[in-house]
Amino acid sequence: MTTSLTFWLSALVGVVVGTALALNPLLGVHGVESALALGILLPPWVAATAANYQRREGAVRGIDLMSRAIGSGLVIWSIPVVILALNSLRVRQCAPWEGLAFMVLGPAIGCALAAVTGVWVAALLPSSRWSPWVAAAVPIGGLLWGLWAFYTTPTVYVFGAFAGYFPGAIYDDFVPIPERYLTYRSVTLVTTVALVLLFDALWDRVSELLHFGRGWRYRPGTLVVGLAMLGLVAGSYSVGNHLGFWITADYLSERLGKSESGKHCVVYMPRETPPPNAKRLVEDCDFQVARTRSLLGLESTEPVTAYFFRTRDEKKALIGVGRTLIAKPWRSEVYLQVGGWPHPVLGHEVAHAVLKDAAMGPFSVAGRFGGLLPNPGVIEGAAVALAWDLRDDMDPDQWSRIMLDRDELPPAGSLTGLRFSALPPRRAYMAAGSLMRFLIVTRGTDSFLRDYRDGAIDDLDTLETEWHAYLSKVQVTDHERGIAEVALAEPSIFAAVCPHRLAKLRADLAGDAAARDDTRTLETCRAILDVDMNDPQAHAALIGALARTGNEAQARTELDALRAAMNAPKPIVANALEQFADAIWTLGDLAQAAALYDELLSIPRTDGPARQSEVKKLALAGSPEEQALVYQMLIEPPSPPVAVHIAQALADARTDGLGRYLEGRQLLFQGRYGLALPLLQEAEALGVPTERLERELGHMLGVALFAEDAYAESQEVWQRRKSISPAAAADAQRWIERIEYAQTGQVSPTMLGPSSVLQAGP
Repeated sequence: MTTSLTFWLSALVGVVVGTALALNPLLGVHGVESALALGILLPPWVAATAANYQRREGAVRGIDLMSRAIGSGLVIWSIPVVILALNSLRVRQCAPWEGLAFMVLGPAIGCALAAVTGVWVAALLPSSRWSPWVAAAVPIGGLLWGLWAFYTTPTVYVFGAFAGYFPGAIYDDFVPIPERYLTYRSVTLVTTVALVLLFDALWDRVSELLHFGRGWRYRPGTLVVGLAMLGLVAGSYSVGNHLGFWITADYLSERLGKSESGKHCVVYMPRETPPPNAKRLVEDCDFQVARTRSLLGLESTEPVTAYFFRTRDEKKALIGVGRTLIAKPWRSEVYLQVGGWPHPVLGHEVAHAVLKDAAMGPFSVAGRFGGLLPNPGVIEGAAVALAWDLRDDMDPDQWSRIMLDRDELPPAGSLTGLRFSALPPRRAYMAAGSLMRFLIVTRGTDSFLRDYRDGAIDDLDTLETEWHAYLSKVQVTDHERGIAEVALAEPSIFAAVCPHRLAKLRADLAGDAAARDDTRTLETCRAILDVDMNDPQAHAALIGALARTGNEAQARTELDALRAAMNAPKPIVANALEQFADAIWTLGDLAQAAALYDELLSIPRTDGPARQSEVKKLALAGSPEEQALVYQMLIEPPSPPVAVHIAQALADARTDGLGRYLEGRQLLFQGRYGLALPLLQEAEALGVPTERLERELGHMLGVALFAEDAYAESQEVWQRRKSISPAAAADAQRWIERIEYAQTGQVSPTMLGPSSVLQAGP
């Protein structure tokens, strides 16, 4: 067989594929992505090679013919696998055994099945020159079948008999080997063995033909075993829903257990969702759909279906993505896990579904060639622009201004094309959203809808020049620039080293911290830093764990080294300093802890962490009782009911509104808006001690008033908040629109951001 031209061509393909993959850090080692690439590219060649071999060397026993075909297929598989193994000497491989497991479970089994398929096709078409081509078409057909499953079901992951495992969204970096994949591959192996046994029972090496009556006379046992194994395969596929091979909408709704319909949405949610929360979810979805359609001037009666999972782990188990939230516009479906209210990402995903009515092609998204080639930059940029996603208290225009000043703003051509997916996520999404919003505001909605439908931006160079000129006038503070340092330093997943290993270690670190296991925390931090020396979470946790375990001198050395590092962004230093200050407080040195919190407040951070530092500093300046209460609440976070009790005790110990603010905050985030509202109003009357606390108090008051149907009072709060910052103004405007919708069932949204650019008409 090794003299076959087809074999040598297939081997050459293996060399080319392996070499090409080796040029990319993500694909250049054994892993889920490279296994998928080999599973797509190699099986057609293996099947064609096996078919050609069967036509030339058929005068042998069936089992021998199959064994040699499978062996040659595995030789072809091994070529790129060896190349990638050698490349791991150059590109770091953090999980070699898991990576090799993906290689075996995916393309190795796929190539074995392809070889068996090729032999069967050639045997069934004994006189056809086209049998190698037909054989090659079978794995391609299997790939198309997998795409059809992706298209017609809520499932984001795909299992393919030949291709192996497509895990879903590329930004979902935690990708272990799922148990359902092991089950699926076991069934694939049973299928392969069954086909080998049946061929051996039916093949006549003298006539070099299949004789379907021969097996019962000469090899009845082999035939019975083969048929029984195929029966097992058929039975497995008949319950594929329950085995996790795919997930249908009916099965998904059954697992979640509850559904509610609104004016524009059908919402599936956990069956234990209380009725008031269920009502808010539906109203939230209805508002987002109505708002987006109004912005675009689109009219549709088709409802958007929203699935809300209990946790990201449940979402990962059921549809294949955990951390990433996702939509399937062609199905008018969005998939999220239950989060805060209003849901922070629902508007973005709803925008994808609503834009279905402005798109072409089978996927109902922006794309070239009639929508057949999706354009991820335009798709995601449009959703960010319409939802006006805020990240770390800044809007996309502010992020883009900071990137422009740092000479890190991606070119417009990259933001509106296929190269979008290769960019670091924060840069890509924020910049594309800013650009697409600028397009809508300056050229009008009709122009935007036309460009979205075509999957390309008309006169992009001119738009980019005008956009850059506009960004140069967007106001950004030094504080906001400091906050942006960490997020903008994150690499693209395609350039990251060991992203899946890091994702697992970070998950382990969260568990270590929750268990207060400092020994394990130290081990996990060092493992993370061994891969990524700039990981802020690991630096912070390491310094805190060192201090708590009595290694204060070593913790201080680590902290001083981090402070001195020229390339250490200030928020990384702040995270580490916070952990160190907390540990010093735990060890009883209150004066030093207070000085460290004071230093923390001079470092750029988002309001959430900065508020915690302010409260800790306030406590250390207060009575021992206040110190003990705040320590219990913020250093060793208790359960929500205990936190409410602690906040009540703190309110009794202080004369200002800090205790009532913390008590109301706890109740608000538990969805108890009626109980939270009077506490927040009392905190406002008494006053809270810092500007940051006052800002969050105002936000919580606006939310609680809206939740209790006090729309006029809520609107007054949101109007006052418009002057705080561009991000606060955008958030307040969204709430004012929400109030209008709650009162009238209609919404008149605006596209104005932190600029003087005139709004275009719909």
